[in-house]
Amino acid sequence: MAALRYSFDHVHVYCTDIHASERWFVDLLDARVTERRGSPAAPTVALDLGGVTVLLRPRLAGESLGPPGPARFGSDHMGLRVESVPDAVAQLRARGAVISSGPRELRPGVFVAFVQGPDQVRVELLSRPA
Repeated sequence: MAALRYSFDHVHVYCTDIHASERWFVDLLDARVTERRGSPAAPTVALDLGGVTVLLRPRLAGESLGPPGPARFGSDHMGLRVESVPDAVAQLRARGAVISSGPRELRPGVFVAFVQGPDQVRVELLSRPA
């Protein structure tokens, strides 16, 4: 059997307020809405965020989701590469973002910061030397 090939397709984010989440990703991170689909009972907003598809959707009727927050097993954050973490942090602060940690230098030339997104989604900003 030939080896299977895998490629990254999307990140799916469940939102307490899909409209506020959409505005946050578009206004702060310059994501672009590429599609609105689904039904009124199950709307989905597709965003392009640096070439990656981020799908937003609210809790569906009767669906039981845990409270928002990072203290759980499973995914912890999404990471975005930027040219300069300090510059990105300054721009995001000017746009009203909450920076939960950083910027800090992990090792020579590698900087990181974390942004607090809607529903406590953590977004990492990372810059590495070329």
